[in-house]
Amino acid sequence: MNLQNHNPAEVKASSPIRTSLSEREGSMWGSLKRPSPRPSLLDECRSDDSELCHELCSKYGFTQNQMHHTAERFKLGRSRSGKTIYWMIDDLGICHDGRIGDSWVSTMLKARYPSAAPYICIEHCLFGLHQLSLYEDMPIGIVESERSAVILSEAQPQLLWLASIYPANLTVNQFEPLQGRKVTLYPRADPDQTYYWAALELADQVKRVYDIDISVSSFLDDNTTPAQQSANIDLVDYLFENQ
Repeated sequence: MNLQNHNPAEVKASSPIRTSLSEREGSMWGSLKRPSPRPSLLDECRSDDSELCHELCSKYGFTQNQMHHTAERFKLGRSRSGKTIYWMIDDLGICHDGRIGDSWVSTMLKARYPSAAPYICIEHCLFGLHQLSLYEDMPIGIVESERSAVILSEAQPQLLWLASIYPANLTVNQFEPLQGRKVTLYPRADPDQTYYWAALELADQVKRVYDIDISVSSFLDDNTTPAQQSANIDLVDYLFENQ
């Protein structure tokens, strides 16, 4: 994914990077070693008043309760301008990064605090991974958009929805926490099935390394029109266009 020009002011809260590196423990988002620890960046930015939260009700028919539940479930955040922050929280509850539009919070913080940039080492994980322990027996669906995972969690609740913008950002080692689970990848529609074949190759690599029952859905390529395939629609686009 190519990062576009970003505005560091998009991050609503003051960052723990303001403190000395020796004061911080765990991830860059964690509590500080102080008598009265300040909230983490994730906690300071948590909100159900972002652009996506409003869209869930106005466009996708969520009730207020559904919207609040979904925002809490995914720990959604809000930037100063109202954009949604998708926090990347792993299965241990550690927040590694966040995404605002096409930019990463870690990139913004490096620009804001150049002296701390060498110490901000980021290893991305699947979006929504922190839910694993809450839904231990639920099969998993992985889509290419955090926004879609949020919407599908209510629209198609029979699956536990995670997300990553693959194949560019999704790597085999990111599947390690999913061992022993049943996983289905849902690539976007594509006239040449480029996304589908890339997902198949990735699934084959995952099978060689981990004990994961992983498959790739051809649902969109099988059921979309040529126009929809040219638009590279995803599962959410299809479901709500064909209601």
